[in-house]
Amino acid sequence: MNKSLRITRDSTRTATRRLVIDAIWRTQHALVLSHRDPDADSLGSALALGEALENRGAQATVAIDSPELIAPPLDDLLDVNRVLPLTVELADGQYDTVFVVDTASPALLGAESSLCEAAFRDRTVVNVDHHASNRRYGTINYVEDKAAATAEVLWMVFSDAGISCTEKMAVNLQTGLVGDTIGFQIADTSARTLRAAASLMESGGLTHGTPRRVLNARTIIAARLYGAALAEVQSTADGRIVWTSVTHDLVATVNARVEYSHGLPNALQEIVGAEIGAVFYEIGASTTRGSLRSTSYAINGVAERFGGGGHQLAAGFTIDQPIAVARRVVLDQLEKLLDG
Repeated sequence: MNKSLRITRDSTRTATRRLVIDAIWRTQHALVLSHRDPDADSLGSALALGEALENRGAQATVAIDSPELIAPPLDDLLDVNRVLPLTVELADGQYDTVFVVDTASPALLGAESSLCEAAFRDRTVVNVDHHASNRRYGTINYVEDKAAATAEVLWMVFSDAGISCTEKMAVNLQTGLVGDTIGFQIADTSARTLRAAASLMESGGLTHGTPRRVLNARTIIAARLYGAALAEVQSTADGRIVWTSVTHDLVATVNARVEYSHGLPNALQEIVGAEIGAVFYEIGASTTRGSLRSTSYAINGVAERFGGGGHQLAAGFTIDQPIAVARRVVLDQLEKLLDG
């Protein structure tokens, strides 16, 4: 990249970070939102920001779509009891600022569009994220697409603002870092990411037990579902694409829930010869959610084609089609990607 362009971009992002900090100090009543089907980064970031706002005297409400679906181990690791369901009544509350974290598009909030409109109407919307596919839908849009996690972005914000992380905030952010970097393994893990982890550890963030709990800990039922889904793995394109499906029938065989199937996309990446992994989740008779992972191919374009998004090597989507149809059309696009 041209040095002058890099300086301009860095200066712009620093200025935008300053706007986020100003919003944190100015806010009196905040609504903190993140995407449906929450993960370690989205939950950890939302909870840490909520506490940061409260510690400086603001009132903060943390909400997501269907928090009752938060599955182990996140429901044990994080203080999820304070997360409320995003409802019309909640969205219509007396807030001056809405903070949205780790959410590339309002559609990913999971709520109906009218509910999102109600939450955003006549309020400052602060959009903090690390996804390159972010739609810049906020009043303030702070997107650090080179950061490994939104937790890393918030750590930068808090550090610049002079906001000290409590032990709980540090645990929340460390959980986000570990979850989105798969234990600091992905290519986006930078020296800054590791500095953030070290700083959070000094503030009480856990590192020795967090990777196992975030990435690998499962209940017996979840372990059975994980094994059953891996037993159904299939391949195409001479083994370069591997995929599996978490159907209602499969879930029923082990008396589990679809939400218990975390970790499957990353597991597919470990298969020798596989370059792209896909997991298809049957959410409803005509609704399929998908998670994509790649070792080198940019698969976020495929996800965006179906209304989703994410990173170049990790992305997701939701299609209003039965799982058999969704699987066929997505695999077709992935094969075309490999063919160039």
